[in-house]
Amino acid sequence: MKYTTKEAARLMGGKLYRLSGDEIIEGVSIDSRTIKKGEMFFGIKGERFDGTQFAHDAVRKGAVCAVVPEFKRTENVPSILVDEPVMAMGRLARAYLNSRLKAKIIGITGSVGKTTTKDLLHRLLSIKYSVSKTQKSQNGFIGLPFTILNASEKDDYLVLEYGISRPYEMDYLISIAPPDVAILTKVGKSHLEFLNTEEEVAIEKSKLFKALKMFDIAVLNKNTPMLDFFEAAIPKMVRVIYYETPEIIEMSVQGTVFKLDEVTYNTPLIGKHIITNLAAAIIVAKTLGVDVDEIKEEVEKLTPSPMRLEITHLGKFTVINDAYNANPESMKALIDTAGDINFNGKKIFILGDMLELGPRSPIFHEEIGNYLARKIPDAVLYTTGRFGKEYIKGARSLKVKEYFDNIDEILEKLSGEDGGILFVKASRGMQLERLIEKLKERI
Repeated sequence: MKYTTKEAARLMGGKLYRLSGDEIIEGVSIDSRTIKKGEMFFGIKGERFDGTQFAHDAVRKGAVCAVVPEFKRTENVPSILVDEPVMAMGRLARAYLNSRLKAKIIGITGSVGKTTTKDLLHRLLSIKYSVSKTQKSQNGFIGLPFTILNASEKDDYLVLEYGISRPYEMDYLISIAPPDVAILTKVGKSHLEFLNTEEEVAIEKSKLFKALKMFDIAVLNKNTPMLDFFEAAIPKMVRVIYYETPEIIEMSVQGTVFKLDEVTYNTPLIGKHIITNLAAAIIVAKTLGVDVDEIKEEVEKLTPSPMRLEITHLGKFTVINDAYNANPESMKALIDTAGDINFNGKKIFILGDMLELGPRSPIFHEEIGNYLARKIPDAVLYTTGRFGKEYIKGARSLKVKEYFDNIDEILEKLSGEDGGILFVKASRGMQLERLIEKLKERI
């Protein structure tokens, strides 16, 4: 991205403050700690901080200017004054996409699997094309425009996550970047604080497919709940492609062998839901012209996204770190994966809270405990967090189950174990990966 401050101000609907208008902007940042010379800093207000407070630091470190609300301008800091920095970023991203970028937009939505599918598809498309993607899980009001503004004008595709948690958020994201290809992972129980039912979640997410144009591509998980919501949203003359979990030949801690469209693939990844995400990525890459033999070769070199069924061997334990996030669907997927893995030792589950599930949270946690007890009757269950005891309540039939006030108590318990596989999972806010880091320190 390259704009003068005058051009950027006009596109964002802002006003120059202590700027000539001729300064050159060559990127954007939302973090004053990692700002690069020539970038424009957006002073965005978060839950725990106000970015405008770091505008001076950003400029001192080399930022061309800061983008801040007009009523919060800071004396002596060259700035573009706007109504609201997040909305201004969205306007600039839309203008950049429409006027400078040639890239086609691949949009991914769903309650689970968005980030994994995005990362896998990015890897496979990069075999043949120049591709940018949403970084980490920056998939909402800030992350999507931020990704667009940092994309290269040489890119052929942008792979973007369309993550929402409230009504009408999808409308806003689509207004910035309407998709050319829309991919659905799976709909389920997530973000139920503001979207009260799975039906409401499906209605909001299906808007991504409604935004498709003639000859665009819709890619649907055949086995998702409420598939009909999405099918009904797709306009006529859009190409519809379905996918599902491929045939799993073998799964172990070394990886998975599976068959898709008569081709056998071998990958270090594990988990039926991960392999389903990989199937979607393979199908889209093939559809967009990537050679199947090259895809097969790349699949053999794939590694999991951080904290998404990430396998580590720590002393007497094999640790499967799935601690990036959690909701009932992804919890069940982890349990299913544990059941599928060929392993003779103990399967120990360390589970923390699933957040943002609204007033039915205790029920959802109890259901997961019950699901674990039915699927893996000899599992060991250790829990922590506000709803940890609800897991225990649901897992009555398990012989070994225990609640702990903190992760240090869990570590003490693990010190007495002979070994096994540890399955670690909770919502992002629980930061349960800290347990794994502390376990590393003890080895």
